[in-house]
Amino acid sequence: MAGYFKDIWQGITTVIAGMEVTFKHLFEPAITIQYPREIKEMYPRARAMLVNTIDDCECCYKCQRICPIDIFVIKGIRAGKDEDLGMLPTGKPKLMYILEFDIDFSKCLYCGLCVDVCETESLHWESPQEASTFCRQELYKSFADMPEEKKQELLEKEAAKKAARAEAAAAKAAAKPAPKPVPRREDKAGEEGE
Repeated sequence: MAGYFKDIWQGITTVIAGMEVTFKHLFEPAITIQYPREIKEMYPRARAMLVNTIDDCECCYKCQRICPIDIFVIKGIRAGKDEDLGMLPTGKPKLMYILEFDIDFSKCLYCGLCVDVCETESLHWESPQEASTFCRQELYKSFADMPEEKKQELLEKEAAKKAARAEAAAAKAAAKPAPKPVPRREDKAGEEGE
């Protein structure tokens, strides 16, 4: 009979010990967030999403070269010597037009190598609250903001420059005298034997 009352006493004391923890937190403010209506701010150093400030980008291709899985698609055209594209945050003049700067987040490892290598700090992390999407096409982000007409104009100018350079190289090659053929060893041996 003593064992019966002992078990009841242990049950009551364990329930009281458990309820002590519950009552301790009962009157504290709630830490639960009502998600769709309330959004918790992410930490400043969170690696949530890469963002490129295209005006500060110098189109050096370092981020593309260092990326272990090739998530970047970057295309740029060098500006003419008389064109002024502004200054970079580093104090250097901007020398490239950026036609394309795309990032495929479906393959990104979030390693941060590209952010570390960016000298102008145009490529940086931001913490959006809703980084998830319902389709993969939304994970492919384009940061270049150049209008399509301007892109075509620059590509035509670049093609004309390349054609002019190719013509100049061909003219230079045609102007050089043809080198004299070097006699082969068999020819020399045949001449000595006769």
